[in-house]
Amino acid sequence: MTLVVLYLSANKIIELCFQGSRPESREIPALFPPALLAFSFPFWSSSLVAEVYTLHAFFTVLIIYLLLLWKTNNDSRFLFLAALCFGLSSGNHATVAFYLPAILVLYLVWGKGSKLRNLGISSLIFLLGFSVYLYLPIRSLAEPIIDWGNPETLQNFFDQVTDRRHSELHFSKFTEVASEGSSLKAQPFFDKFVSITSATGYVFYRLIDDLSRQFTWLMVVGFFGGAILCARKNIPLFIFLFLIVAVNASFFVGWREESYFPSYIVSCLWAALFFYWLLFEKFCVSSKENQGTEKIQHSNKTIRFSICAVSGACVFWLMISNFVKVDRSNNYFAESYLKKAILSLDDESIYVTEISWFYMAYYMDVMRLRDDVSLVKAGDFLEDDPTSYLTPKRYPDLSLPNPEKHKFGSTELAFEYLMEFLRQNAKDRPVIIEQNWLLFKEFPLAEELLPHKNLLLKFPSYNNKPTADSLDGFNEFKSWIEEELKKPSLQYEAKWINKLIFYLPSFANHFHATKRYEEEREVLQVLYDFLGQQGPDWHLKMVDNLILDGKKNEGRLQWKKMRKYFPDSFQTFLAKGLVQKSDKDYQGAIDSFSLAINVEPDAFRPFYEKSILMLMAGKREEAVANLKISEKKIKSLKDLKKVRSIQQFLEAAS
Repeated sequence: MTLVVLYLSANKIIELCFQGSRPESREIPALFPPALLAFSFPFWSSSLVAEVYTLHAFFTVLIIYLLLLWKTNNDSRFLFLAALCFGLSSGNHATVAFYLPAILVLYLVWGKGSKLRNLGISSLIFLLGFSVYLYLPIRSLAEPIIDWGNPETLQNFFDQVTDRRHSELHFSKFTEVASEGSSLKAQPFFDKFVSITSATGYVFYRLIDDLSRQFTWLMVVGFFGGAILCARKNIPLFIFLFLIVAVNASFFVGWREESYFPSYIVSCLWAALFFYWLLFEKFCVSSKENQGTEKIQHSNKTIRFSICAVSGACVFWLMISNFVKVDRSNNYFAESYLKKAILSLDDESIYVTEISWFYMAYYMDVMRLRDDVSLVKAGDFLEDDPTSYLTPKRYPDLSLPNPEKHKFGSTELAFEYLMEFLRQNAKDRPVIIEQNWLLFKEFPLAEELLPHKNLLLKFPSYNNKPTADSLDGFNEFKSWIEEELKKPSLQYEAKWINKLIFYLPSFANHFHATKRYEEEREVLQVLYDFLGQQGPDWHLKMVDNLILDGKKNEGRLQWKKMRKYFPDSFQTFLAKGLVQKSDKDYQGAIDSFSLAINVEPDAFRPFYEKSILMLMAGKREEAVANLKISEKKIKSLKDLKKVRSIQQFLEAAS
């Protein structure tokens, strides 16, 4: 449907910009851009999955088409239909709100008579479409497992509709580039000018780069040529389409691909204009003008045929080059190791998950694989108020801590609530926790858990003992991966790989926290060999591991590799300090940690390590000073726990 409406819109925009054009002459120029879009990788792959992007593309082009019909037919009913679709579209993808300035431009210029009345009617009709959002609090009150934003209160509803939870990501890349561009010490006006110019140039570059990658350079030429033609033929229409592209490209410059669908649609419309101009204006075979000039007629026909041939070849190239990428006939992800993991859970267990939460909820709610298992989302413990998500109505079979005994507002308080939840429920039922990078990053939880099986860990109850050797679970998980890699094309499935990128570091984190250093090295080696994590972060973890495991010589050799390949990196200076600390070269270690601080002044660990060294060297005042600085650099509850252990030691020694 999107492609059909895009074809009709391209036909209509040609009619609007080239008045007097024949319907049959508009068919071919209006056909090629939608064909390029159809076989581009983002659109083709998105059309095979249930996601918001293709519906977003459909509503975007439908709104444009209805506004074009409003102009060409001078019928306000098309304006009202566009308003309804605008409201409905907001319920699918809220970024359509950015179209409002562009739509107002067209309304103010194209509107004829009764502008205030039509604006009022359009606003009411928009609200009618927008009312689909009222379903959110109604559904949320039923306490489903998947309950984005918990929009039961007015504040939560507003935050969900406006995406306040992820507001730091809005225009994030644009803002980042702008701040880099304004890092010069300059006058305020010039500083702003430099930052805006830098960010605008970056957005423009990324858009053109994406168009060339997804559509070939033919679309880039059409984009520029069509934009110029549109600006010359119809300024209000150009401003309308330009604003859609500008805001969409700026907002999603860090995502691109399917997030760029509105920009792709405008590109297709402009390309259609340019193709029409080439075929029927620039190289038009006119019997009146070219009578008796057979050579010119033949030349024009050849050029027009060549343009069509090149366009068709680009479409064919996209089709054959992207087929392998979008072919999902051998996609086994839905039947992969996640299904094995949920089937391996203990009977009547409580399963705390985050990385695979959505998939596990599908297995339980839709496929009904494990009705005996209670699924808990780990991220709920990191919310501002976990008790608004962990309610007796949603979890009637769980023992929930008394919310009146808990206050929230810090990670430490959230951790206290989490630990009480785990202890209470572990008395009666097995509490299983997925290898969970998110929780292990925020909370000092990994050291509390026992190895269980595959990617599962177990929270101990009073009579729990380890149910497996520490490497049994990892080896089982690794065998699953090796088995799945035999399936055709699975290694090209991004979602399958992304899960491994989270699970494997989580294994390493757990082994490190529980002082199973040999097992941690095995996981780190898999990260190095299989996922290609060979940067300074990986080498620092290996140096840290070897030194903690008493293998100082191997740790020193690992650091020498870092010095060779990453001589000026923060991690190399930090690793050097750890090596010198193990050799009891305290002053050398202090100097190395100071160099690390010069590279990354906001890092926690160098200050923390310096405070320990100062204590070991008997410099109590300097140790306290560095400890206070490290306290200001704390990034997680794990860091806080380390600082407090030193503070307690200092208090006991005083």
